[in-house]
Amino acid sequence: MNRRLPAVLLALSVCSMPLAAHAESSVTLYGIVDEFFQYVNTGNGYTPAIGSSGQWASRIGLRGSEDIGGGNRINFDLQNGFNPNDGTFASPGSMFNRQAWVGMSGTWGEVRAGRQNSPLFNDQGGLDAFGAATQASGFSNMMTFTVRTSNTLSYTSPTLAGLQFSIYAGFGDAGGLRSAGSSYQADVTYTNGPFSAIAAAQAVKNADDSATDRTAEVGASYQIGKTTLFAGWSGSKWLDIGLDVNVYGVSALYQITPASGFALGYTYLHDETGAGNNAAQFGALYTYTVSKRTNIYSALSFLQNRGQAAYRLAGSANAGLPLAYPGADARGFQLGVVHRF
Repeated sequence: MNRRLPAVLLALSVCSMPLAAHAESSVTLYGIVDEFFQYVNTGNGYTPAIGSSGQWASRIGLRGSEDIGGGNRINFDLQNGFNPNDGTFASPGSMFNRQAWVGMSGTWGEVRAGRQNSPLFNDQGGLDAFGAATQASGFSNMMTFTVRTSNTLSYTSPTLAGLQFSIYAGFGDAGGLRSAGSSYQADVTYTNGPFSAIAAAQAVKNADDSATDRTAEVGASYQIGKTTLFAGWSGSKWLDIGLDVNVYGVSALYQITPASGFALGYTYLHDETGAGNNAAQFGALYTYTVSKRTNIYSALSFLQNRGQAAYRLAGSANAGLPLAYPGADARGFQLGVVHRF
């Protein structure tokens, strides 16, 4: 008889006790890998290239939740972006560049503290049929806003009769509500049957506290059978970089089958400074769901810059290839794959 067996069984039973005691807690490792091929003309002939984060930003993260009773939970999310095409961090030197927050939720809503996605980023997908992603989306290519803020406290309400709202307060890089990096943000979303609408706004102090950068967006969609129609607007006024623009878009998504869809849209940017740096884009997108974790996307785009405008065919978290010169048009094709784990 193996004399070590009772000791081993005892050790296993002791190790299992904390697991039973914390059965209401969970930690999940998750992520997205998005890689694409593109063939793009940026004013000096076509260039083939491999890139990352064309539809959704490639990322890896840890999220967890603990039931503390009374219908309340403690939650956290730690998320970092990376580039699978070369294995680098999306933001070198940053451990969790995308999100790093802890919060509490219940029937009353949710409070979070830390680095968080902005409400404009969370709601941007309601602006067009492309989900404001891939090279096909003019909003993805031409909108200017602060994607996420650090040192931020937020509250999100429960959904009541299809209506939900959030408010954010950012305490800046060195503390305070008026210092560099401080911010005020809010949004409202509404869904009722085939109709959905979003509205969001932000005011963010720039890095040297010399100006407040402001952006707002409004979007709506309506589903008719297999077709969903979208209309969206975004306005940005960043005086520190001389930016004052309005972006308008109309688009439609046709759900061919439950696994495949085709989107088509037009977006126009008007330069309110009078400098004539306008831009416009036509885009088309086909998506096919291979499995519950994997999908393929294919985008076709033509972006027309005017004056000194230098907008690129980018992606969800991809800057796109630089233009050959300011005012150059950009046109191209993008084929990518997204896998979630």
